Amino acid sequence: MIVLNGLRALDVQGSDFRSIDSVFINDVESPDVIIVSPTELIAQLPPGLQRVPDVQSIMVLSRQLTLSASSVLRFQIGDTPSSVSGILRLLQLFVKLLISEPGSDIMNKTLGGGLLRPLGATFGTEDGDSIRTNAVVAVDSVSKQIVAIQSRNGTLPRNERLMSAAVLGATFSRESGSMFLSVEVKNQTGVPAQLNLEL
Repeated sequence: MIVLNGLRALDVQGSDFRSIDSVFINDVESPDVIIVSPTELIAQLPPGLQRVPDVQSIMVLSRQLTLSASSVLRFQIGDTPSSVSGILRLLQLFVKLLISEPGSDIMNKTLGGGLLRPLGATFGTEDGDSIRTNAVVAVDSVSKQIVAIQSRNGTLPRNERLMSAAVLGATFSRESGSMFLSVEVKNQTGVPAQLNLEL
């Protein structure tokens, strides 16, 4: 914790801050952010935390996917949207199909992993295993769908073609009703990307 111009701020260290859009502290956007270096930034605490700086979480949102074990994918249109290519485009397709409900694509009713289907449903204490199993099946199903789609497109570059997708972890929290899913997606050039989802 540091003080700048009479206001409390956090000195945050990370792996890559070159493309950040915003910083959230305790799920509230920081009013001012200074990029000190590619691995360091200073984020002013939101007004509600200035008096009692009880910091529970810090989230740095980027317009580029920074791949690390702690990266979390959150859907939000940033201030500087741009197109993606390579492994990032493959990840975008993978997540889109993973959360799509089968039957929702009017061009191909079979596409979709249906990962969001259990959200909002009632469940018992014994349902955690079936929810995890559904997530693993959804990843496998989407992998097969992507390979089938991409096999019909001869112009797609290898760095955007799926080679494999493996579930690294699937955990269900009964207390919060949340699903935590970690998937390694690898393109045909062998570049891996780890996808962490909290649903």
